Amino acid sequence: ANVFHAGDGNLHPLILYNCNDPVEAQKAEDAGMDILKLCVEVGGCLTGEHGVGIEKRDLMTVQFNEADLAQQMRVRAVFDARWLLNPAKVFPLEGRIAA
Repeated sequence: ANVFHAGDGNLHPLILYNCNDPVEAQKAEDAGMDILKLCVEVGGCLTGEHGVGIEKRDLMTVQFNEADLAQQMRVRAVFDARWLLNPAKVFPLEGRIAA
């Protein structure tokens, strides 16, 4: 199933699965990651109006290289030097700048 904004090109894949089955849940998670990777490969991006959050956080390296992410983290650190605001969101955890 798929939900999308026809006017602005945002896709919201709806992957149906049995949430009580851990194998199906993992397959759904993997399918979602494959969809996001394909979007970037064909010139799209990971986010639309919803942002990165936790779900897409570890895929940021698919769209951005190390230098891009470092620059983005430096800008964020100007406004939140101690990483108190949503500390586990947006940037891959291993790449976060220490406070």
